[in-house]
Amino acid sequence: MIETVDVAITPALAAGREPPAIAVVIDVLRATSTIVTALDNGAVGVIPTRDADEALGIQRRLGRARTLLGGERESKLIDGFDLDNSPAAYTHEKVNGKTVIFTTTNGSRALVEAARGKTLVLCAALLNRAAVATALAQRDDEECVLVCAGNERALSFEDVLCAGALVDALQQIERHLLITDAARTALTVWQAYGSRITTAMASSAHAKTLVRAGFSADIAACARLDTSTCVPRYADGVIAKLTAAATS
Repeated sequence: MIETVDVAITPALAAGREPPAIAVVIDVLRATSTIVTALDNGAVGVIPTRDADEALGIQRRLGRARTLLGGERESKLIDGFDLDNSPAAYTHEKVNGKTVIFTTTNGSRALVEAARGKTLVLCAALLNRAAVATALAQRDDEECVLVCAGNERALSFEDVLCAGALVDALQQIERHLLITDAARTALTVWQAYGSRITTAMASSAHAKTLVRAGFSADIAACARLDTSTCVPRYADGVIAKLTAAATS
């Protein structure tokens, strides 16, 4: 079991410290929720990129036959892309057997930035909260940092809520887990709002932006708790399901 859990409420706070043994990137609305959904529906992998040009370059190298372009800017489908950033778009019929090349305003960038040194990078959402907690419990590392992707480099309520949910799940496994003040703050948010997740998430600034853009259904879809056993791992440029061998 890991010894200490910390929370970085923005990627910038994570970047300003030594690379941790494990970084768990959280972008509930919507990148990590979409990544979990894509892998659950048969995607071979997801390649996060900083921008659309990088995504297009990777697709030219890998070929269109086995790849899809996914992502958003200002919550909308990027011109020329196959999929936006709504989990509902990543159906089995569309993504099975494909590699998704993925760029979003916050989540994909946070993932790329988290991959430093020998850090093990995982993706968490409310959907796979318990699965990620179980995977972390099997590790023997000193520290894990939960990295909230945030919204335009600022704190995002739903990401802090999810971080608190993960801290709670970890404490259920290991009562003597050490948590920092930042992790305790996230846990307090979860304890206050975890009984009404969808309502709480709908009150966030980013959720209201999604509603205006026509994605209100995504809020409820991303607010589901512990519905997936998928633990996405980002390694060598690709996000894929964590294997049993990689947990040790």
